[in-house]
Order: sequence, then C-alpha cells, then structure tokens
Amino acid sequence: MIKFLISCSIFLLLLGCSPNDSSSIHLENSAPTESYFFQSKEVDIYFPDAIDSIDIHKIKLISDGAVVAEISGKNNIIVNDKHIRILNTNQRLTHFDTVVINDDQENNIKIPVGDYYYEGQITDDTIPADKEVFIRNKHYKQINGTLIYTIDFTNIEGSTIEFAVPESINKIATLIEQKTILKTSDSITYEFHIEIPKNYFIQKKITNLNFELKADQRYESSRKTIFKSFIPINIDELNSKAP
Repeated sequence: MIKFLISCSIFLLLLGCSPNDSSSIHLENSAPTESYFFQSKEVDIYFPDAIDSIDIHKIKLISDGAVVAEISGKNNIIVNDKHIRILNTNQRLTHFDTVVINDDQENNIKIPVGDYYYEGQITDDTIPADKEVFIRNKHYKQINGTLIYTIDFTNIEGSTIEFAVPESINKIATLIEQKTILKTSDSITYEFHIEIPKNYFIQKKITNLNFELKADQRYESSRKTIFKSFIPINIDELNSKAP
C-alpha cells in the first residue's frame, strides 16, 4: 500500500474517488506525537491538516491494531477544520493511535494520529447555583517550555480551585506549581506553571507533546471540573525566547 502525505492524500481522495468505489486509504502522519487527556465521554482528536471537507459517516479508534471504539451518527461527530469532537464514545478509552474514517463514498481513510492516552477523570458533581465559580478572564503564555496559565475566577466563600494535568504529565514535568497572585472579595486570580523538559522529546523521539489542563472547583464534599484547556507543545517552541 502506497502511503501519501495526509494533505495530498485527502485532496486526491476528494477529487478522484467515484461514488461506486470502496477502498482503503492509508495516510501518513509525519510528526510523532503523544497526547494525554482526562477520561471523559467526549473525545477530541487533532489532525495536522483540515479534514472538514470529508463527509464522515463513521469513525473507528484503533489501539495497536485492535478496534477499541466505533462511533457513528452525524449528531455524535462534530468536525471543525483540523479537529474532530466525538460527543459520546460509549467506551472507556485508555489508548488509541489510529483513526479510521468511513466517508460517504465508503472509503476507509486510515490516519495515524500518534499516541492518545486517557487517565483520571473529569468530575461533574452538583454544586448549588449560588455557590458556583465562574471564569472572569484567562491568559496563556509559553516561554522556553515553561507554560503559564493565569485565570481570574469569581471568589466564592468556602470554595477552592485545584488545577491538574494527567498523571503521566506529572511524571514528565520538571515543575508544576499553582499559586494565588491576587484575591479580592469578588475575585481570585491563580497562576499555574508547568515545565516540560526538551530532553523528554529527544528520549521519546517525538516532535509534539499535547496534554489537557483542568481546574476543579471544590465546595464542601463536591468537586466539579469548571475549566479545560488543550495545550500543544512542539519541540521547536522549547527554543523560543522570552519576549
């Protein structure tokens, strides 16, 4: 089977296949990647090129050659440029490395996406409406592999905010720090710092490392995830200089 670069292959696929053809098309992801997420019903998958021109009917998630989830139904699959969101996998995922897309012409488009790992969980306990914390403002910056997320929340008495990343990222990072930088009667501002060493990219022979950052509100015995962010890091960005 001849392998094509993903951008060229998708373009040729859309132009060259007739509605009566049924074929298997293997695309190549040229950037070795690891991605770490929290367990959730929703699954986000990121691609190096836009795929929103494909009429997707079904998706299979493959882990080391075995199908671990099969998702169908257009209402369950949202496509936006280089991103697919699956609203409900009906499976508890721990890993997949390949996505197989079945389109309206019955083509099976096989796309290696790097290693996607799922750990921990997103929490959704019920918190009284008048005790819920909301985000007022947020800012993100990255300098030499140190990522700094600054978020201003409403200040609710009796509530605390806890930031977290998947456990594997905790083991990779050389620095993880959460601190309060400003607190008033109405708001509280936190900074979350995490540092990813360039040596990890070199050891694992990867170009990209992606992970999810979340913030949970804790109120009495309840815990609710109120913020999530997808953070991509490319090895070349670790050489960037502070502005």
